Amino acid sequence: MGHPSAGPIQPLLGALLGTLLAGLLPCSGRTSEAAERPRAPEAPVQYFQSDPLACQPDSIRAAYKAHLQPFADQSPAVLAKLRRVQDDMTLASLKRCVQKGLLTRPQASVLFRELGLTLPGTVIPVTNSPTPSTAQPTPSPAPATAP
Repeated sequence: MGHPSAGPIQPLLGALLGTLLAGLLPCSGRTSEAAERPRAPEAPVQYFQSDPLACQPDSIRAAYKAHLQPFADQSPAVLAKLRRVQDDMTLASLKRCVQKGLLTRPQASVLFRELGLTLPGTVIPVTNSPTPSTAQPTPSPAPATAP
C-alpha cells in the first residue's frame, strides 16, 4: 500500500481541505449581509432659496466670517479645503441673489473683493493663520464676469 506514516496525515489533510472549501464556497442557508440590507435612498438635492434678508450685504459678511469658526481647531490643510467650499457656496449665493434681483451686480462685486473670495477651481493656499475671520486674505481681482 503506501507509506506507514501516510495513514495519520490523510485524515488531517481531508479535514483541512474540507474546512477550507467550506469557507470558500457560499452556503445555501446563509446570505450575505449586503444582500439583506436595503439600499439607502438617495437624498434629494436642495438648494438654498435666497431671500431679501439673506441677500443683504451685512448678512452675507457676517455669515462668511462665522461659518468656519467652529472648525478653527482643524489643521491648516483642512481649513484651506473648507475655505474652498465656503468660497464656492458664497459665490453661488451672490449669483442667486443677483439673479433674483435681491442684490445688485455692483454690490456683489464689492462683496466678492471685500471677502477675498476666489473663483471656483482656484487652489486656496495652506496658511498657518487660525481662521479666515481673523486673517486678512489678499483679495483676488474680481473678473469682468463676477456677480
